[in-house]
Parts: sequence; structure tokens; C-alpha cells
Amino acid sequence: MSQSSGPLSHWLQNQSLVRFSTGMTELEQVAYSNTVVTPWVGPRLEVRKGCNVTVAALGQSLTYQIEIMNTGNRTAIVYVVDPLSEDTSLLPNSVLRDGIPLPGASPELGLPPAEVAPGATMRYHFQVAIVRLPTSLKLFNQAQVNYEFLTPEGRTVTGRELSNTVEVTLASSRLEVALQTDHIQTFSGDIVLYSVVVSNPGFLTAAGARVTVALTPGLVFIPASVVINGMFAPQMTPDSGIEIGDIQPGSSVRIQYRVQVVAVRDAESIPTQAVLEYTSAGGEETVYSNEVTLEVIQPLISIYKRVLPVNASAGDIVRYDITISNESNYAVDAKVSDSLPAGMTFVEGSLGWNGVKRPGANPVKGFNLGTLTARSVINIQFEAKIAEQGAAQPNHFELVNQARLLYTYRLPDSRMVQRMAASNEATVYLKSPIIKVYVEVIPVLIEQGGSVTFQVRVENTGSLSARVQLAGVLPPGAKWRGQAEGQVKWSIPRYSTPRYLHLGELGPGAERNISYAAQLSPEETGMLKGFLTAMFTYEINGQKRSGEARSNEYTIVIEYGEE
Repeated sequence: MSQSSGPLSHWLQNQSLVRFSTGMTELEQVAYSNTVVTPWVGPRLEVRKGCNVTVAALGQSLTYQIEIMNTGNRTAIVYVVDPLSEDTSLLPNSVLRDGIPLPGASPELGLPPAEVAPGATMRYHFQVAIVRLPTSLKLFNQAQVNYEFLTPEGRTVTGRELSNTVEVTLASSRLEVALQTDHIQTFSGDIVLYSVVVSNPGFLTAAGARVTVALTPGLVFIPASVVINGMFAPQMTPDSGIEIGDIQPGSSVRIQYRVQVVAVRDAESIPTQAVLEYTSAGGEETVYSNEVTLEVIQPLISIYKRVLPVNASAGDIVRYDITISNESNYAVDAKVSDSLPAGMTFVEGSLGWNGVKRPGANPVKGFNLGTLTARSVINIQFEAKIAEQGAAQPNHFELVNQARLLYTYRLPDSRMVQRMAASNEATVYLKSPIIKVYVEVIPVLIEQGGSVTFQVRVENTGSLSARVQLAGVLPPGAKWRGQAEGQVKWSIPRYSTPRYLHLGELGPGAERNISYAAQLSPEETGMLKGFLTAMFTYEINGQKRSGEARSNEYTIVIEYGEE
């Protein structure tokens, strides 16, 4: 059959041939007749059948579709017959033809006749319910279409077409499993309650039911939190499986358990799905629940701190810079605090942020930043002073501290969350000489006008070198008698009164020990007290500095001398 254009699109061509030979030659010859073209007239029906599911359970409804396409050239009157399985039952008034209801129609008895024109497609839909389970656990269904049409000469011609066979596999029972949580929006550290409901809407008992819920990364199970129908089951965990036994028809089981969210910084969602396994009619069945996804609400807040200068000395003022960034789409309310290390004090009135001074704000007491909007940055500055040389000065060389940010934000479900973020450590290296002087006078009891020996130790316990000289080396009215011993030698005349003793450069950890004799004034009597003073100079950050340190106090008792 060939096709050509025109009112009739189907043609049958036929041609005859004759093979013969003559006595004059042994060769066979062929003679062809003329070609006879006969128009092919009639409908050409193609019947397709489908079902909305391939696997079903007892009591479930199925929707069948029958599609009839006419690719011929004559209109066909079709009579659809669809013998249903005895294991199903037609749902009344469920038959539709091209979306139009056919009340009372039944495919088993035959649907009302309808015309299918050339090039047209007609669709039937109807529903059946599964009322029992066949031993094969399979349903087979095939539609039959009887049709007739009129030829151009007025003759009535009949025919029949069969659809494909539709196969539906039946589950021996139908358990349903649903998963839900008490909160969809969550945060790191939150406690979330999961509920798993297993129900049996079918007509058969499901045996050995077991629910397993894999713990997605970001969730940690809270031990002993499993509850089955209101009863605690502390030995069970969702990831190892929760045994719930047999599920009777029409009954349900509720499982609850709790997890803690420990999502990493870049996690935005945590999906979870429950898996139900059970036995029915000797076969193993597996059913998957809906997927529940937690939305992790976690503002991305960072706090960075630095100090200038890094190297400082006693009495210096340093400046701290704190940068707080909100890299998320959530606004937070923030408060900053910064406890300064011992040996440092806040410079009043120096605190400000984003270029604006904030009188009265103090980082040690903490101060409110207000609302830190999404995708915003705040720069905070303040100054602190290192204690002068003396008792308040720290005895270590590193002044370390970090800022803390306390912030709160609101979840879409109206819950409030509070977080603490700490900055990096900012370190000021204390570069300063720490000069200490110790003096001992021998003897402590002498006669009027007698001599004593001063034994002096000077040490530098700091981190910088210093040039040191001693002042107040002689009591009032006393005379220099000479140097007894020591690491430094001086050329000082006897009976002179030197005001200073130069000790030279004293490096970190170094000390000088000196000893010298002094003759007290013959007029001095009673108790004589005094001390030595170390005066020193050093250089840091290109600047020259000076300081002094006082020794311990010495005491000399002078007795009145008699002739």
C-alpha cells in the first residue's frame, strides 16, 4: 500500500506479469500488465490502554485510560468493551469520555457507541477499586474496541481492535508512613522532635514492622528519647531501627524521638526520610515516607580584632580596632564586651564605631550596637593605656585579650535565639625594662662617725635593655671610702660625695652586684633610714623613654660615742 496526496490518502496498487519463452530462443521473457490503483477506504484504529499506577495495594483505587486514534479515512462508530478482573469493582459513575461523565455506563457491559472521525483521538477514563488479592498478586486488563463504518457505496463494514495489556502489581498489604517535625526552621544547638506515624488502611495485618531513620549529618540523636505510642523505649535508636511489631488493619503506631542540630556553618538544610519494612503474605515490603527538610537559620557573624602598635611600653596608649561583619541575610541585635588584661585601663571617651564617637560607652562594661542589619559591617575603635612603671604594671610581657559579641535573632516561627562569638586574640608585646634595686647595709649598728658597707644588686627583669645609674648612693653627710667589690669599677676619690654611680647597659635578665664603703657623718646619731634610686633610659618605637625605680629601705642605728 502506498500513500499519495488527495481526498483519499490510502491507495492499493496492483500489477500482473507473464513469464514465457518462444521456440526460437531458450531465454525466458516477461510481459507486464497495466497498474491498477484501488483506493483503500476505511478507518484505521489504534487502541492504547494505561493505568495511573504500576503497583497498588488492597483497597486502593485504579484509574484506567483507553485512547482510540483513527489514522484512516473514514469515520468509525466504536463500541468499547473492557472486561474487568473479578478482583476489582467498578466505581459507579466514574466513566468519562473526553472528560464528559457517562452516568451509569459500564465498560464491562459495553460503553455507549461514539464516532471517531479521521485524524481524531477519543479518550475514556474509568476507576476501579481493588477488592481482593489474586494469588498471582497481579492484575491484567485489556480493552476491546468493536467498530463499524460505511463505505462510499453505502455498505456497512465491521471490525475489531484490541488494546495492549496493562499489568498492575499488587502489594499484599498497604502500610503508610508519614514523617513530621515540631519545627521546620531550626538552628545549631536546637532540639527537634520527630514524629513517625505508621498506619494500615488496608484489610490485612502487616507483620514485623520496623522503622529506620538514618541520621543525616548535622543531627545527633538524643539517647533514650524514643517513645512508641506514649511509652518510652530507651534501648532503641532510629538509625539502628525501631521495632513496632504487627500492625492490624485500621490501626496506627506513633513513634517520637528527639535529635540535636549540630549543623556546620555552611549547612542550610537537613533532609530526613523514614523507611518502613514489614512482612505481608510471606513477602518483604519496603515503604518510604515523605521527606522532611529542616531549614537551618544561622546568621554568619564574624568578629576580628587587632591592636596598634603591637609593641608598646609602660605608660603607652594603644588602639584596638574591632570589625564585626554580618554576612547573612538575617538581622541580629548585638552587644560587644572587651575585658582588658591586668595592667591596662580603658581611655574614657575614646570608643566609637563607624567614625562616630560614643561618649559614655565602655568596652569593659559592654555596649549595645543595636541592630546589625543583613550584609553589613561595623568598625569599632577604642584606646587603652598601659600602666606606668610601678606596682600596677603587669609582670609579664604579653597583654592578651579578645572581644566578645553577644547577639540575638528571631526565627521565622517567632522563637528567639542567643549566640556568643569571640574574636581572635589581640596581643600587645610589652617592651620595657623592669629595673629592681636591692640594698643591704652591713653592719646595721655602728658608733658615731663609723663606716658601713653597702651591698647593692640591680637587675633588669624586663624585655628591653636600659642604661642605668644609681642615685642617693650615700646617706646625708657621708663620705665615699672606696669600692669593696663589684662588676663595675669606678675611679672615685676617697672622702668625696658622688651623686651617681653609672652601671652602664643592663640587658633583659641581667644584673649588677656592687659593694662600696661609706663613712657616716660624725654628727649623725640615732636611727638613719634611706634608699637608693635607679634612674634609667631606653628606646622603643623610635622614641627615647626614661624611668626610675626605688630600692628597699635600709636602716642604720648610730650609737653615741663617748671619749
